[in-house]
Amino acid sequence: MARYKREIKKTLLVVGEGDSEKAFLQHLRSLYCTRGDGVKVTIRNAHGKGPDNVVNFAIRQLNVCSYDACVVVLDTDIPWTELLKKKAKKANIELVGSSPCLEGFLLLILGTCPPEQSVQCKKDIKRFLGIDLTEWESYTSSFPKTLLEDARLKIPQLDRLLRYYEG
Repeated sequence: MARYKREIKKTLLVVGEGDSEKAFLQHLRSLYCTRGDGVKVTIRNAHGKGPDNVVNFAIRQLNVCSYDACVVVLDTDIPWTELLKKKAKKANIELVGSSPCLEGFLLLILGTCPPEQSVQCKKDIKRFLGIDLTEWESYTSSFPKTLLEDARLKIPQLDRLLRYYEG
């Protein structure tokens, strides 16, 4: 009798800049990575402190465990230096920008043009949705898979991120 061969899943490390990013990324995992299928996604929170800290955190995580791919979701309100981009490229880290911040990215997904200032984006998303952005369950009603599928056609950063989740 033939032995059962276990299928090896691809592994993905996704690092978010803060609590809200982690919650949104967990929501995406709940929609795109059903149990037993596709990619094993590990989500980590770098707890902010700028893009350099987030990339360095991801590099430390990659040194501890081996992953097939790594994606870092960063705000673009603080410019990314060439050194940061080179460091990420050398470590095989894909940088995905949320412009100017996660809240602006969420407004864009909802079809609203986000303001240029992060502070205004945070006010607008709070007024628009009124949900706790640090809890992944909060995203289920406001960001269903159908909305994300429509939005990915218009937002290349979202499409890149979702392609990693899909394997």
